[in-house]
Formats: sequence, structure tokens, C-alpha cells
Amino acid sequence: MKFHMRNTTASKAALSLALVSAMFASPAVAQDNADADSENAQRSGGLDVIVVTAQRKEESLQDAAIPINAATGADLARAGVADATTLNAVAPALYVTSGGGANAGYFIRGVGNFTNNGYTSPAVAFNVDGVYVGRPSSTIASFLDVAVVEVLKGPQGTLYGRNATGGAINVLPTKPVPGETSGYVSGSYGNYDAFGLEGALNLAVGDNGAIRLSGAVNKHDGYNADGTFDAKDVAFRGQFYAEPAPGFDIRFSVDYSTQKGAGPGTDVFGAYGLIPPGTPGRDDPPVPGWVFQPAPTAVAEPFTGLHTPEALAYLSTVATAPLFSPFQGFAYPSRDDEYIGVSAEMNLELGAVDLVVIPAYRQSKLDNIFNGPPFKAAINKDTAEQWSIEARFSGSAGPVDWIAGAYYFDERVEGVNAFNQFGTVSNNAFDSQSDSLAFFGRATFNVTDELRLVGGVRHTTENRSIDAFATATAGVCLEDPVGRAPFCPQVPTLPVGLTLQDVLGGLDPALFPIPGRNPQNNFNPDGAEGVGQVFPYGPLNVFAPAQFGPGALLIITPNAIQRSASDKEFTYRAAVEYDITPENLLYVSFENGFRAGGFNLARGRETYDPEFIDAFTIGSKNRFFDNRFELNAELFYWKYKGQQLAALGVDVDGNNAFYTRNVGKSSIKGVDIDFQFLATETTKIRGGAQYLDAKYDEYSFDQVDLADPVDPPNFLRPVTSCDTTQQPIDPVSGKGSYIVDCSGKQALNSPKWSANLGIEQTIEFGGVKLVGTFDGRYRGSREVGFNYIPQSRVGSDVTLDASLTLAELDDQWAITAFARNITDEAVSTTVQLGSGNVVGGTYQPPRTYGVRAKFNF
Repeated sequence: MKFHMRNTTASKAALSLALVSAMFASPAVAQDNADADSENAQRSGGLDVIVVTAQRKEESLQDAAIPINAATGADLARAGVADATTLNAVAPALYVTSGGGANAGYFIRGVGNFTNNGYTSPAVAFNVDGVYVGRPSSTIASFLDVAVVEVLKGPQGTLYGRNATGGAINVLPTKPVPGETSGYVSGSYGNYDAFGLEGALNLAVGDNGAIRLSGAVNKHDGYNADGTFDAKDVAFRGQFYAEPAPGFDIRFSVDYSTQKGAGPGTDVFGAYGLIPPGTPGRDDPPVPGWVFQPAPTAVAEPFTGLHTPEALAYLSTVATAPLFSPFQGFAYPSRDDEYIGVSAEMNLELGAVDLVVIPAYRQSKLDNIFNGPPFKAAINKDTAEQWSIEARFSGSAGPVDWIAGAYYFDERVEGVNAFNQFGTVSNNAFDSQSDSLAFFGRATFNVTDELRLVGGVRHTTENRSIDAFATATAGVCLEDPVGRAPFCPQVPTLPVGLTLQDVLGGLDPALFPIPGRNPQNNFNPDGAEGVGQVFPYGPLNVFAPAQFGPGALLIITPNAIQRSASDKEFTYRAAVEYDITPENLLYVSFENGFRAGGFNLARGRETYDPEFIDAFTIGSKNRFFDNRFELNAELFYWKYKGQQLAALGVDVDGNNAFYTRNVGKSSIKGVDIDFQFLATETTKIRGGAQYLDAKYDEYSFDQVDLADPVDPPNFLRPVTSCDTTQQPIDPVSGKGSYIVDCSGKQALNSPKWSANLGIEQTIEFGGVKLVGTFDGRYRGSREVGFNYIPQSRVGSDVTLDASLTLAELDDQWAITAFARNITDEAVSTTVQLGSGNVVGGTYQPPRTYGVRAKFNF
């Protein structure tokens, strides 16, 4: 029997549905600023009409032939998103990690980086009001008066370019409305003494202008028992919009925000202890050469923090190389960060051509103390300033729609940092500068009303330099016992200090009993680079004649780093788009991207190379049944080369350091499907699922062997479940090393399966409405730590959120009760190996609940 399909709209829609059923993909749920318009769209019998600007033009989300998630300000409020760290509640492919202080890392489908610092760059571009923000720390401030947030998945090599190998995040504020006086005020209160207050005022300036003022205060007590994982945020934005002449408008914006409090905090899970050589099974998995010793339950319980009396008592039992003195004196974390931004947007019609110009300036000042992996203390004092300008022309010529432009970015970061790991301290001061110049263009050739060919290209030139001075200070216990590890409890661990002078100034001069060998007076900062200056350290050991003298040595190694480099790269986009019907879009695309190389403040690891990614996508966006059912799908395949990852390690001298390295190649492929269904005029069901196969084809790096030459083979393997191969001792440096090979491992933050499902029900009665929402999210098991230890392999989890809102039909007022993470799941976001091989980590927020009231006028 043969079936014939007629060339009708209905048959084309059926074909599109069949195509989508055979593939999977990624969603986008966004809308423009007017919530009332979207409600009217639902009342008229269809889903929301959604507008996005991700492709540098306004278009319906369903017409945007790119993989994208988006959410309105109302969506963010419902999901409890107050800053970038919780964005994965509305963008399932996005993972945000926090390593302490103001630092944040972003991953999309396994592409990203752990905590960044003042001289490394993210893999996911963050843009606020059309302005690229160079420092990831500058993106954590409260999302104030937000209209839409867009999360673009995959490289954005042509229209975004700089540091967008994983994708881009666009935060778009609500803009002033000419000729209108309106606003809102919203307040909330919840557990953990959470208090939020937000408001906006739109003031008409004649018929063609407006001022919009927005402000917010957001605070809550610490989620951790030790008071950490708190928030004290304040934000303000002022905008002025005018249309001084037909075809010309201009908007000025200034924003200011602060973040204070203790910051994320760290939970302690336990520590890895060395298995003595000769022990049966010593070389067996999961971590050859090491055994994990879990912390007591009162310490390892989620949301405890390391500053409880029980945690501090446990950590005081840890004493490891090189000083072997008990871990005491953890500094309590604090934040005092300030962000300022000034920008403008000018739109001018030049006949058949439109011009957009966006100049901007941003500054961030960070003053953080945090514990991270954990450390005794990490201190960051950075000031970052950036200037940028972008100009875009767009128009049409016959069947071709085009856009062309140029972009310039200039950034300078000056910082003083310290990382204290009890027996070692790294102090550094740096001045990092970078600039980027790009020219780009994209053209869309409308072959027919339904078929379009798209091509784009961007050329980027990146220049960068760094001028830094770093010192690595190590205390080395001189005890040489038989049958046990050394132990020097009489020698204090190194004091917390921002500079080397601060560290040395915190030591009692009596700890340097040898005349003329006191580093407080005798350290030479101009000494030979990489050559340690040695100072006897600690009380005289008068009770052990065989080891008479100070119990330890203090070794200070200076290192001056002056480097400059540049990269030049072309990136491309090619796509075919076909409208099967006006409501059914099919597209195929290729786009690549690159992230420039950079510098490290670690001796022997001073530079790293660019990374590259190629992305192939087949996608489809569809609406059926009179605009009541939306089904968006994507099949993707990415090839990742020269991948950059930043994590803790050791420099060539064996000193602990945080640095970025190129680790190899990975293949990322999968399918993603999302849907919305307006089952009735008052019932909406939404959901989606993603299958992700992301693994490292090649992933290897070298690490210094910290063992002495007389030690047995593989005595001090790196603490990892990856394969390790001990290398011969280098005759020049006198040091050995290990090759660590994690090839074949699952990529970081890339669960194989993830899914979300939610329902929204509205009941109207007596001039008011009751709106209930219930959402669930599933994430499969995944790796959340660079070291690939069992503790960083977290299991699957399900989180549930709900809200109930009573509001007027016209939304003039609303009262909402909400609960997030209802079952109080402890969802790990980062697991790290810190001082003394102590394992620590962070979590997503625990169960929170409260009430929120909003009044619109």
C-alpha cells in the first residue's frame, strides 16, 4: 500500500512533527518586556509571543535558528534566580560553579572553566545590556529589573566572538518607556532571614523620552552552619532614553552594585592519606597510592562549613608536607566588592541602512578572603577596568539581509593576591592588560520566502601582556623519623597576609635564631628567579642532639613574570534555514569559535595556548494546534581542541599554584528536546530532556613529582583516579614528574541525562486569579572536580520547586508563596582537593521558602 502526501500546510506540519520526533534538541523560553502581552496571547488561545535579540536583531524566538534558552524577569522570579549562580534553574544546559569569593565559572555542555581570576578569561561570554563583561566576577551582582536573560548554547564565533567557545549569556534590563509614568515595588521575606526589596520607576520626559530608576536589596543569613554562604547585595541602575529626532534614539545607562558578607563558604568531606609502600593493594583503584579518610559526620554533613568547632577540631589533626604542622588558624571569609558600569546605545536610521553604536566602561573592585578548596586563606584584591565600543550597520539589498560591524575591547586588571596553604604561601602582584579588535559580517540570502542561506565571518586580533612578581614560600619540617611521617607541631604554620611582607611580619623574630638569617630583614626580592632563599625556621631543637638546630627551613622563591603575546583568528558561521510552514522551522548550521591564550603566575607554567571548537547543529522549532503546542529540537556535535582548564596544581618547583593548562581534545554530541503545551486556556505544561555524550578524547598534563630521589617508585602519585605514569628525573632540574592521563573520562559538568517538567495552573474567580506552579529538574551523575576523585563524582538528583500566587486579573498586585528545593537536596556544584589533600566542596542552596508581594502602578 502506498501513501501520498499532498503539498499542503497540514501535510508540511505533519512532516515537521515527524522530523522532530526523529531528533532531539534544545529549547528557548523567552519573551519581551510586556508580561501583559504574553497573558493576552494565552487568553487568545495560544502560547506566548516571544521576542529575542540574540542575533543582533529583534525576532520571534521561534524564528531564531539557533540553540537558545531564555527567560523573562517573571520567569526568573518564579525560579528564584537572583544572580548568575542560579541561572541553571531556567537554562538546564548551563552550570555555574563557585570557588569562593567573587569568582565564578560557567560550563555549557562540558565546555567551560573552573573559577577564574584576574588574568584568565571565561569560555562563556557574559553580556549585560549588550556589553561584554570581561571579568566573570563582575557578573554575580543581583539581576536588577531584568526583562530577559538569554543563554546561547555553542560557540558564537561571528556575532559575539571574544571568549564564547561554550556560548554566551545575555542579560537585558527593562528599558525606559517614552511618555509613560509607571513602576513597581516588590518585597519578599523567607527562611534564613532572607529579605528582598526591589523597585523601579519609569518617568516620562515629554512625549519622546523617559527616565527609569531601579534599585534592589537582597540579603540572607548563611546557609551553612558556620555562617558562610550568605548574601548582602545592593544594586542600582539609572537609564535615560530619548528620541531627539525621527529615526534617531539614544539611551544612557549607569549601574552600581555591591556584594558583601562572607560569601559561598566551603564544606569539608575528609582527606586523602598516603598508603605506605609495600602495603597489599596500594596500587589498586580508585586512587592508587592513597586512601580516603572521611571526616566525622558532624563535619561532613552538607551545609556545615569548615568554621564550626567540630570542623576546626577535625582539621587540626591534619598535618602534611612540607611543614607537617597542624592545620590551625583558618581565616574567616569576607567580601567587599563593588561594580560600576556606564554605557550608551545609539540607533540611527541612515536611509536604507541602520546604525547601532554601543560605547561602554566598566570597573570592578574586589576585596575577598575565602577558603576555597580549602586553604588557610585566599586573599584577592583586584581592580579591573574595561573600555569597549561596538558599531553595527545593517540593511537589505535585494534578497540579501546583512549586518556588518567592528568591535574594540580594552581591559586592564591590577591585583594583589595571596594563597595560604599552611605550610606554603603564594603571594603575587600583577598588572594584566589585553585588547581585542574584531571586524565581522553576516549575510542572509533569501532564496525564496521559505529558504534562506546564511554566512558569517569574524576576524579577531587579541593582544595581551602581563607584568607580575610572585613569591612562593614554603616551610619544610626537618624531622626525619623512622616508620612514620615527620611532625613539627612546635613550628607554626605561615601567617595569613596579602603580601610577603605581611606574612613575614606576622612571624615572631625569635623563630629565626640564626644571626643574619632572618627573612624579615635578609630576603632579597631581586635574587635569582626560581632559586629558593633558605632561612632556618622554628625553635631550636635542644632535646634531639642528632637534629640540633631549628626544626624547619623557610624557603622563599622569587619569580618575575613579564610576557606578551597575541592571537589572530578567523571564525565562521554557515547555515541553511527552511520554513516548512510559517510555524515550522528547520535549520542546519556550522559555527566555530576560539578562546585566546593567556598567562599564569606559576613558574614553568607561565603561558597557555588558545582553544578551538567546531559545532554542527541540526535543529527544528515548531508550533502546532493553533499555536498551543511548541516543540523545539536540536541534534548537536562539537569538536573541542586545545581545551583550557584552570585548576590547582604545582609549578615546576613543586610549589602549589592555580593555573590554566591546555589538556587536550573532547567530543561532545547529543540531542535535546523542549516543549510547551497550553492544554487549556488556564493550564500550561512545559518540559524537556537532554542526552549528552561528552568525553575527553585526549586529556593529559604533567605534574611535578614531589617525592625525594631516594623514595621508592610511585611513592607520591598525584591524587587522582586518572592514569599516572612516573617519568625519569630530569638531569637539568633534578626533578621527576608524572604524566596524568584522563582520556576517556566524562567531561566536567556534563551529565548524560537531564530533564525538566513543570505545570502552571490558573484559576480565576471574583476579579482575581490563583496561579500555581510546580517544577521538577533531574540531573544525572556527573563530574564536578578537576582531580577525578570518587568524591567529585556526584550522583543523580531531583529538585522540586513550587509557588502559589494570588493576583488581580490585570496584575496590579500579586502575593506569592514559594518553596525551592522542596526536598532539601544537597546538590554539589564543585569538589576540590586542597591543602593537605583535604577534600572540600560547595553546594547549591538548600531548601528555601518565603512570601513575596508585588505592586505595579
